[in-house]
Amino acid sequence: MKRWRLEVGFFIVFMALILAPPQIYAAAAANDEAQRKSGAGGFELNKKEPIYITSDWMEVDQKKNTITYKGRVVMVQADMTMRSEALTAHYDPEMKRMGRIIAEGKVNATQGDRVAIGEKAVFDDKAKTVTLTGNPIMRQGNNQVSGTRVIYFMEQDRAVAEGDGKVRVQATIFPDELQKKDEGDSAAGKQK
Repeated sequence: MKRWRLEVGFFIVFMALILAPPQIYAAAAANDEAQRKSGAGGFELNKKEPIYITSDWMEVDQKKNTITYKGRVVMVQADMTMRSEALTAHYDPEMKRMGRIIAEGKVNATQGDRVAIGEKAVFDDKAKTVTLTGNPIMRQGNNQVSGTRVIYFMEQDRAVAEGDGKVRVQATIFPDELQKKDEGDSAAGKQK
C-alpha cells in the first residue's frame, strides 16, 4: 500500500515536471502563435496541455529519474495520440522538466493529418527533435517518406529521412495535395 501511494505521488510529480517553469511559458506561447501563423507544428509535446497516459504497468525509478509504462501504452495530449508497447520518460528533477521520452514497440503517433509509425520514437526536448527508427514511415495526408531513420525537427517543422546503403529513402508525393495545402494555408493567412 505504501509503495502504491509513493508511485501515485511520483506520478503526480511527473505530471508537474513535464510542464515548463513559468518563465518559459511566454516563449512557448510566442512559438505556438508563430506555428499557427505558419501552419507548422506536429509531433511535439505541448508544455501547457495535460498528458494522459494509460498502460498495463508503471514504475517510477528515482535513482534513474525515469518513469516507465509498459503494455498497450496510450499517451494523449491535445490532438496528439501515441500508442506503443513501452514508454520511458527521462526527467531532470533539478530543472523540473522532461529531457527525453522514448516509445518502443509498434509506435504509432498521430497529430492532425500527420502519422508516424516505427519501432522506436525518441522525443528529445533539448534538441527539439523526434527520431523515428525501425522501419519508420512519416505521412501527411497521402504523402509519405520512409528510410532507416526519420528525424523531425520540431522548431523548424522540417524532417530528414536517412538510408543506410542497404535501405534507400523512399517518398511518395501527391503534388495536388501539396498545392491544396498551400492554398489552404494562404487563405488562412489572409483571414488573420
